Amino acid sequence: MTFYNELSSRERYFIPAWAFGGGTVSKALQGPPGKMGMVRDIIATVTTAMVGTTTVPELRVGTAASDNSFARWLMGTSATAGYGTGIYRARSLCTNAQGRTGSKAMQLQDFAHHIELEGNDGSGTVSTAADANGFAYLPADTAFYITGVAGTGGAPAGTADVIVDIDWF
Repeated sequence: MTFYNELSSRERYFIPAWAFGGGTVSKALQGPPGKMGMVRDIIATVTTAMVGTTTVPELRVGTAASDNSFARWLMGTSATAGYGTGIYRARSLCTNAQGRTGSKAMQLQDFAHHIELEGNDGSGTVSTAADANGFAYLPADTAFYITGVAGTGGAPAGTADVIVDIDWF
């Protein structure tokens, strides 16, 4: 689903049945010509539980497969316990995060780097500082990557239908 108006638009990037057990998988994409963007939300419908006993699977949005400058989501209830089957929405999980104010990027830091939307403070990776105010925009006319990273430890697994919502303006 895509919404348009004269000044901005939201594009929804859908990746069906993304497997998180076999390693890192990336999708290179590019936004509308001349527009910069901001990651507003990530939705994951987990159909096979996320597994990684050392680290849980991860979703990233960045300038390369190894980068998370624009968004990051560790797919679990802790750094070592992955999500079970169900529907998870990053923005909903962040909305009531402790210390959340309207002037800060959306984050949930109940464990390190759990969810970080809307970019960073310009340091090159998503800021996890409690007072982080900065936002990072996907640059206009430049490729970006949505990346799924397998968990580590045990028998890494997990499959989800993934949606990434980006506002372009």
